[in-house]
Amino acid sequence: MTSSDLSVKPSTRRPLRLALTVVAAAVLAGCTVAPPERLSTQDLLQQDLADRGSMFAAQEPVTGPITLDEAIARAVKYNLQQRLALMERALEDNLVDVQKQGMLPKLTARAGLRGRNNDYGSSSESLDTGTQSLVPSTSQERDGKTADLQLSWNVLDFGLSYFGAKAQGNKALAAEERRRRVVADIIRQTRTAYWNAVTAERLKGQVSSTLAEARQTLEYARQTEQKRLVAPIVALRYQRDLLNMVRQTEALDNELAQAKAKLATLMNLPPATDFTLAAPDAGGMAAPNLAYELTDLEALAMVHRPELREETYLARNAVLETRMSLLRLFPNASLFGGLNYDSNKYLVNNEWADAGVQVSWNLLSVLSLPSINRAGEARKEVAQLRRQALRMSVLSQVHIAWLERQRAEAAFQRASELSRLQDAIQVQTENAARSNAETHLELVRAKVETLLATRARDLSYAELVNAQNTVYQAAGIDPLPEKITDDTLASLARDIAETNRKIEQGHMEVPRLLAEAGAGAGLDPAAATAPVTVAVAEPAPAPKPAALRKVSGSPWSSLGSLSGTDTPAPAIQSLPVTR
Repeated sequence: MTSSDLSVKPSTRRPLRLALTVVAAAVLAGCTVAPPERLSTQDLLQQDLADRGSMFAAQEPVTGPITLDEAIARAVKYNLQQRLALMERALEDNLVDVQKQGMLPKLTARAGLRGRNNDYGSSSESLDTGTQSLVPSTSQERDGKTADLQLSWNVLDFGLSYFGAKAQGNKALAAEERRRRVVADIIRQTRTAYWNAVTAERLKGQVSSTLAEARQTLEYARQTEQKRLVAPIVALRYQRDLLNMVRQTEALDNELAQAKAKLATLMNLPPATDFTLAAPDAGGMAAPNLAYELTDLEALAMVHRPELREETYLARNAVLETRMSLLRLFPNASLFGGLNYDSNKYLVNNEWADAGVQVSWNLLSVLSLPSINRAGEARKEVAQLRRQALRMSVLSQVHIAWLERQRAEAAFQRASELSRLQDAIQVQTENAARSNAETHLELVRAKVETLLATRARDLSYAELVNAQNTVYQAAGIDPLPEKITDDTLASLARDIAETNRKIEQGHMEVPRLLAEAGAGAGLDPAAATAPVTVAVAEPAPAPKPAALRKVSGSPWSSLGSLSGTDTPAPAIQSLPVTR
């Protein structure tokens, strides 16, 4: 072979140089990756400015005193936790669409260039004689272009994507139940914060005047001690009592100042926003009516609690996961077809179409079938036990919420009676002080104790309202209507008020099994498809009315009340009662 045969033609040097240049550039780029920059103060300030703008944007302004229904509507519509739960639900819905895309065939378009520095040639050798039978020849150009458009469909991927889409759909439904739980928590917290803020607004002026009077009296007592107008021990005890009163009043003033800020946070208002509340008259604070029996609440909880529904949706995925594992044991069949192009001049046909099917099967995968079946059965048993433990926790929460509500009602009655007595004591003390029968210290003491008694009564009422809503939340009663007329704040507040009115009057459907619905009346179980409606036109005036109707034969009655169980199952969050 001559030296001219070994030389590289100029036409082949350009692709080689281009390839070397690309490789060198890629290596240099990998070696020169700069580390991420640290956030500067300006970056953080700009991010804070953007976040604050989006946090409070597109909100209807406060134009008047805020009612309880409007406060709940603002919390539901604007609270960031609620908006986060909505975004998580939307994300899960989008992931369902992503999973469905995996069921479609794949359409792949490819194009390429190729080049080499010498000719692609070959020869043949005789198997009998071992001598060369053909002179070296080539059937491919040094440089060439290729392109193809391939449509392929993998049957196994289709099946896996199908089950994956169903599993993602269950996750989306579970995300909706988590959103329901977040909304229920927000509404319960908003009710409690609203009544605390109402107390703060009602007692603000009285606390300020009493605190100023106590401080003035304390200063007068100090001057009395300095002038030795009374015995030192008497003056010191006098100052001690006044300091205790000032301390209690200042603590109450600080507590009241924080109440409206907490409510503003729940409504997603800026903490410094000045707003007033449509506070009801203190004399109109009566214990709310609970129009459901314990068995009704148990039946409602077993059907409507978002934690149970979420767990049921996720338990479906345990079955789907087993089916996906079994599907992977089947042969993998791929269907394909496409159009091809090659610029090679030695080809008789530079353009052609092809189609076919490919089947592959890992025969050893069949050996894992018993293990997959055992794992699937274990998943089903774990899901069943988790659901049963969760159901027991829900029953415990219903009973605990029921007992806590009874305790809160009794505490409110006691606090109301103490507040009434303290008001009468203050009136008598003021009359005695006018006739110099009582000292100014006793008058200040009576005013401070009246403030504390009023605050205790209002807190007891807020606790009772919170306990009532905890009962509803434990039973899974949704405080929001199923359908909202429009998204305006006023319309949402009206819908919430109407839903709460129906709940308070007992207009909730108590679900029953079909066999129970037809029992006792000679009805066909298949005909008893509608749930029983517990309704009453006027709530009973008694402080602890009987339930409107007891559902006999409830499947949950045999479980009984919570007895001797201190720790519920960890799979469910507890429903704390704010005090």
